[in-house]
Amino acid sequence: MKRAQRIQTLMMTTTVACSTAYLAGGIIEINGSGEESFLLYSQPLGDIFGSDEAPEFSTDHLALVHEKLMSFGIDTDGKVTIIPVDTGYGLSLLTLVDSESGAGDNGGASSLGLTSTAPNSLGFFINDMDQDDWQLISSPWLPSQTLGATFIWEGLTSGDGFAWTGLNIGDALSYSFVEMDDDNAIDAEAFQFVGASNGGLDVIYSDGFKSDGTSVFTATVVPAPPAGLLITGLLLGYRRRRTE
Repeated sequence: MKRAQRIQTLMMTTTVACSTAYLAGGIIEINGSGEESFLLYSQPLGDIFGSDEAPEFSTDHLALVHEKLMSFGIDTDGKVTIIPVDTGYGLSLLTLVDSESGAGDNGGASSLGLTSTAPNSLGFFINDMDQDDWQLISSPWLPSQTLGATFIWEGLTSGDGFAWTGLNIGDALSYSFVEMDDDNAIDAEAFQFVGASNGGLDVIYSDGFKSDGTSVFTATVVPAPPAGLLITGLLLGYRRRRTE
């Protein structure tokens, strides 16, 4: 294949890839978990909130999310799973605590502490809303809202979780987890960050609690890189390889 034809093919392939990235949904940059930042790409997982009325995130619908993840080979048992999803409420960032089969909770011996701050424009859903100890407070000075929660669940049979919904480019969220009495329900490598990859879903990064029993990170919705920048970068790489 001639050089000009190779470049043309490269540009066409990259343009299609960029278009696919735009159509796939949002991009969330994670900072603070690990030494470097990384990106999570969203994709739809069906009508995961169904007819639930905020802030209730029903156990049946939470279980459907876990089923979808399992279909891609992602095990949520013993994990805190962070995943961006395109939903009927817009781009949503879900936090799944342990696995959920749909059986529901009748009390629980496991608990996990969380403080999460987000723009006050976002929607909010939480599972086990009558069992968890939680409070959502809007700031009187800033356009933000803060969730303070202790998730309570039965680690052997069920899970828990919550979601921020309606995220837009530029929205920034913070998460601060505190290890509590989880009754060995959560693994040492507690956190897994899941995103769209190669037409499916994959664990992009995993991490555990720090030595002080905390885990802190931020999540920011970022724009997709313009197709032109990606094409330029690939062409420069192609020319560099030609000269080596």
